[in-house]
Amino acid sequence: MNHRRYSTGRLIAISTLLIFNAWATQCTTAVFGQVGFTDEQFEQWVFQQYGNAQTARVRLKESLELYTEDVDLACGLSDAQKQKLRLAGRGDIERFFRAYEVVKKKFQAIRNDQQKANQIFQDISPLQAQMTSGLFDSDSLLRKCLVNTISREQFLKYHKFDEERRRFHHESKVGLIVTMLDQSAPVTTEQRRQLTDLLLRETRHPRKSGQYDYYVMMHQVAKIDKAKFRKILDNIQWQVFSQQLGQMGNIEQWLKQNGLLPDDDDDSDVLLPDEQVAAE
Repeated sequence: MNHRRYSTGRLIAISTLLIFNAWATQCTTAVFGQVGFTDEQFEQWVFQQYGNAQTARVRLKESLELYTEDVDLACGLSDAQKQKLRLAGRGDIERFFRAYEVVKKKFQAIRNDQQKANQIFQDISPLQAQMTSGLFDSDSLLRKCLVNTISREQFLKYHKFDEERRRFHHESKVGLIVTMLDQSAPVTTEQRRQLTDLLLRETRHPRKSGQYDYYVMMHQVAKIDKAKFRKILDNIQWQVFSQQLGQMGNIEQWLKQNGLLPDDDDDSDVLLPDEQVAAE
């Protein structure tokens, strides 16, 4: 058991360190790096896991197609409706790359000036956040087009589909957290049930699903009143779990900066006027 506890705790610590180091590197590369950065380095800063603008554009187009397919699966779109959504989504992609080109030109003008090159990260950060959280949010052309393109009946179908998907995703992440605790400090069936109920009540699904969902969830768990956990866990279990939660404190700024934390009013992927949202 001690070996399992050590291995799981070490895995979490390493994973947390990796994401924190990624954030720290993002903020300090220009400070400690060489003078005279290249366009390739600039693209890597902006597009991160995609590496360059060309690959990112391809992935965004794929994301647009998947989004359209999801809406079609949920509520049945006509060919004309799908064409409108795709056109709006391409508009969002082009709008992003126009903003990217503005920052890139600014970067090219000052990249040999160490002090000014450091400041460019203030302009890069919003672009990174968009790439991480997705372009098709409530302020996107695609989302506004969706509001004006699908019927009320179609919206209600899609809204139900989307809420069920998000609920399932949330439950799966809560299950992962409880399972990881169980691997470190085994819990009883009743403790598992109580923990699951507590986390489902006190946390919300990530604003955008992706590779950092676990960290978004654990950040929320760390904000829960500790007394609620103490009523469920024994001293040893709580000691293990509190150590895991303590490792989340260093990534809050990174999560906020990249738009990954759920907002208070972030209840739905699709927003329509109130009179259209009312349930039948």
